[in-house]
Amino acid sequence: MTGYGHAEGENLRYRVRLALRSVNHRFLDVVLRLKEEQRTSESALRELLGETLSRGRVEVGADIERVGRDSSRLEVDRRALKDLTRALEGLLEEDLIERGLTAGDLIRHPQLLRVSEPANHWSVEDEELLLRVAGEALAELEAARGTEGEKLAAALAERLEALGRAAGELRELAPAAREETAAALGERLTALLGDQALDPARLAQEVALLADRSDVKEELDRLGAHLEHFHEVMAGDGAIGKRLDFLTQEIFRELNTLGAKCRNARMTRAVLDAKVLCEQLREQVQNVE
Repeated sequence: MTGYGHAEGENLRYRVRLALRSVNHRFLDVVLRLKEEQRTSESALRELLGETLSRGRVEVGADIERVGRDSSRLEVDRRALKDLTRALEGLLEEDLIERGLTAGDLIRHPQLLRVSEPANHWSVEDEELLLRVAGEALAELEAARGTEGEKLAAALAERLEALGRAAGELRELAPAAREETAAALGERLTALLGDQALDPARLAQEVALLADRSDVKEELDRLGAHLEHFHEVMAGDGAIGKRLDFLTQEIFRELNTLGAKCRNARMTRAVLDAKVLCEQLREQVQNVE
């Protein structure tokens, strides 16, 4: 299901902003890109998302910036300074210069001074911040998906109710369709034989065979059972999308068999209408986690 969640937080070192965007997908596909510094937290973040989400393509947008700085340190290249001092002393002795090295001279020689910056290190505390923010964004995402889920459940119930009506119509049409098939067979045999006598026993045998081939009671019973099971799964908790997807395949299989057996025009139209409803149901089921 689609949804969006956003959260942010910070500690003394980092500010973390996290956005989760979810779209429909048959399986769970987490698209996560972190900077090299935070790459060690990738598996923990994926595990956190996987504990709650089971389907959908989830894009994780992470904006992590440094807000605090460890104290820097000024270092003097003492060896170079000693070498420079000795050189200056020699120049002073030879009266080539008039004064010695001052603090101002040090500042004008940047090669003698160096500011050491502490190396950035993504710590356990920083990872805890990332996971806490991800948990808050995930909760917001789940709330959005829950709202969409209620709408989706209503759409599924509507299609399921229409499929139930179609199944009821097929059950009502089945007896008349058998009689119509038997009558059509008798008329065809009479037309073919002309004035020749028609053996009633032979006709009854052919009608029985044809009726057996076109009997759809078994398929209608299985179709009704699948629809009832669909209702039960929808009323359950947890991830039900894959089970509903499997049930829609079974429903469509029964409708295909019904269509192959039908010789009645009204039943054929009813089966076609039911297939359209089943396809709509299948499309909606792809959005269910």
